[in-house]
Amino acid sequence: MDESNYILADNQGLTRQGLAELIKMQQKDASIVSVSNTKELKLALSKTPAATIILDFDLFDFNLLEDLQFILNTFPQSSCLLISQETRESFIHEMSRCVPQANFVLKSDSVDNILAAISSTETHKRFFSSDALEIILGNKPRKIESSNRHNFALTSTEKEIVQLLAMGKSTKEIANERCLSYHTVITHRKNIFRKMEVNTVHELTKLALKYGLVDMTEYYI
Repeated sequence: MDESNYILADNQGLTRQGLAELIKMQQKDASIVSVSNTKELKLALSKTPAATIILDFDLFDFNLLEDLQFILNTFPQSSCLLISQETRESFIHEMSRCVPQANFVLKSDSVDNILAAISSTETHKRFFSSDALEIILGNKPRKIESSNRHNFALTSTEKEIVQLLAMGKSTKEIANERCLSYHTVITHRKNIFRKMEVNTVHELTKLALKYGLVDMTEYYI
C-alpha cells in the first residue's frame, strides 16, 4: 500500500497532536505535515499534490471559502476534510456550495466518526457530520432568529473591529491600527462572522447598521 500523505492545517497545537495520533491509529507509516498559513499549505501541496488536507477554516488565514476552493481547484488530486466547531446553518450551506468536494466533521463528534471522516476523505469518499448532513439535505428545521438580543455577545475588541470593517478597513489596516497581529485580526473576524451569523463584510455591515453597532454619522458609503 502506498504511503498516505496528510497536511494538518490547524493552528491549535493540541488539535494537531490529536489528529496526528488518530491518523497514526489507522496508518502507522503515514506522512504528516503541519502548516500554519496558506503559503505553507500551497508549498506542502506543491510537494505532495495528492495529499489529504485536514483543515479548520475558522482558525486558518482564509478570508473566504472561495479562497480554499481556489487551492483545491489548483491541486485537484488532493482531498479535503473540514474539521470545525462551526454549526451555523449559513456556514454549512455556504461550505457545501463553495467547496462541494470537501468533507465536513465537527470537533465535538465521536472519535469513531472523526476516524471515519479521515478514512473517507483519504479514499476520496464523501463524509459529513450527521448534523451538517441534516442541514444540507433540508431535514433540520431552520432556527428562528431572536430579535430581542442583538449585541451578538461581541467583546469590546470585536465591536471595535466590526466598526472598522464596516468603514471599509482591510484586515491588514485593522491590524496596524489596533497594533494586533494579522492572524489575531483574522481570528477576531471569523469569531465575529460566527456570532453575527454572516458570511461577508457586506452582510456584517448591513446588520451592524441595523442594530446600531455602527454609528450612522461615522459610516460613509
